[in-house]
Order: sequence, then structure tokens, then C-alpha cells
Amino acid sequence: MKRRALLSGLFYVALAGSALAEPGPFTDQQANDGKTKFNNQCATCHRPNLEGGQGPALTGDAFKQKWAGKPVAELRDYIHKTMPPTAPGSLTDDQLDPITAYILSKNGVEPGDAPLSAGSASAPFPK
Repeated sequence: MKRRALLSGLFYVALAGSALAEPGPFTDQQANDGKTKFNNQCATCHRPNLEGGQGPALTGDAFKQKWAGKPVAELRDYIHKTMPPTAPGSLTDDQLDPITAYILSKNGVEPGDAPLSAGSASAPFPK
């Protein structure tokens, strides 16, 4: 009986925790568009699975630890200022925002209702 109560309590805590999770500052459509743009612009160095190759991994604990709690704008700005290495700053907002959304989605961030943009990127990267 105690075990059942404990399991029920854990279930409700997990459910409440997932309900409280903030959605990301991007839409599902934007992340889907970002996958194509990522594959066209970034996958050569970061690999299609984002696990890194010539460039660093864009998923995993080290990546999340680096960006957790920081505004998504910092990640977006970093990508814009440094990528691609052969032409830093050349990604347009129409490329940059979906690519950033795709990277967030591949790190477990759930999409929200509004697309990512320079103006909406103040939300923190989830911990």
C-alpha cells in the first residue's frame, strides 16, 4: 500500500513538473525549418545529428551546461558572430532563427506558440 502511494505521488510530481516546464521561444514549424537550414549550413562541421565532428557538439551535457540559464539571445548572438567560420556574421535572421530553434529542440526544449526572433530571444536556455 505504501509503495502504491509513493508511486502515485511520484507520478503526480513528474506530471506537475512537466506541466510547469516553460515552452521554448520558438515554434515547432520554425524548428522543422531549422533542420533543413542546419543541414545546409552547419552539418558539415557539426554533423547532421549535432554530435560534433570538425565543430563541437551542439547537444549533450557539456553544451547544455554551457548555455543553461543564459538568455537564448546569447546563443543566437554567438552563432551569428562566429558561424560559419568561413563567413562569420553572414547568416540572415531567416537562417539564424530557425537554426537556433532547431538546436534548442534537439536539446529537449519544447516549442512554444511564438517564433524565435532577435526580439523574443531574451528567454533563458532551460537548465
